[in-house]
Amino acid sequence: MKEKKKFPGVGWLSSRLSRKLVALVVALALVNWAVISLHFVGVLEAIYTAADPEVASKYAALSLLLFNLLVLAVGAILLFFLVIAPLVRLRKAMREYYESGKAPQRTVRSDEIGRLQNTFVELTSVAEQKDRAQRRLIASISHDIKTPLTSVLGYSERLCSAELTQERQEQYIGLIHEKALRLKAVVDEFDDYLDVGLHDPDPMPLMTAGELCRRLRQEYDEELRDAGVTFRVQCYTPKAQIICSWEQMRRMFGNLISNSIGHAGASRLELVVQCRQEENRLRLTFQDNGQGVPPELLGQIFEPLYTSDKGRKVSGLGLSICKSIVKAHGGSIHAENAPTGGLLIVMYLPCVGE
Repeated sequence: MKEKKKFPGVGWLSSRLSRKLVALVVALALVNWAVISLHFVGVLEAIYTAADPEVASKYAALSLLLFNLLVLAVGAILLFFLVIAPLVRLRKAMREYYESGKAPQRTVRSDEIGRLQNTFVELTSVAEQKDRAQRRLIASISHDIKTPLTSVLGYSERLCSAELTQERQEQYIGLIHEKALRLKAVVDEFDDYLDVGLHDPDPMPLMTAGELCRRLRQEYDEELRDAGVTFRVQCYTPKAQIICSWEQMRRMFGNLISNSIGHAGASRLELVVQCRQEENRLRLTFQDNGQGVPPELLGQIFEPLYTSDKGRKVSGLGLSICKSIVKAHGGSIHAENAPTGGLLIVMYLPCVGE
């Protein structure tokens, strides 16, 4: 059901005229100047030809004053309906959102005031999304920490209150240590997320694409080979230069590798990194040969706390950390399913120089 307008036609008028308000005021001023000039000439003629020049002069002055008042009144009415009234309504909408959380409505106006109101609507939407994300973050922290913490408390109480054999004591101590490591992994991942999102990055040095790829091979090739994972790094433009932090890059590719190992679902996992320059950007791709991601979920995998692990064994921050790292380098990242199968992560980083 559409909301009825309080002033029929005012919204239509303001949406079409307010962007030309300055031109309208100038036009009124020119008309006023033209009328005054013509009237002044007529007044002079009337004064010199009238039987009573004094009466004619007073009449001319009064008519000129009334005309100027009429022009000012018309300008004031237009200014009120086209500028002041919409700003008052926008201020009221801001106050209602601040006091009661009432969401503002978009407007059909396409002028500066309309864009301001629609920007405010978009801002409130972003604020609500961040609020929901913070709530999910709190819920995730509670869940990821509460489960192993409950086990730690339970096993420690048994150690303190029950008569246990040496074998059972060692078993409980081992379980407590395992749960404590789980807690540490969760806290470390949240620390990584906060470190990328909150702290200013250190000054980043200049690095060639060839050097980045060489370090990636050196860092992960042997370890992944021992784990039965094929890892290939292909660099097609080794002289391309970027400004980047190797520590951040290592963290990002480590998260991508861990994500593929945990979720690819391939019998023999293969990981391929490709690097090439496209105009003034360096295109980095990371691909596995797994089962990919359902198309409707591709836009969600970089969201904080998103995870396909229904058992919540991971907190779902790995790919979100990757997005934050790429963003901190002035780049962009997105995911798609590769034509040959598997998940394909595409990153673009700005190049320096030629």
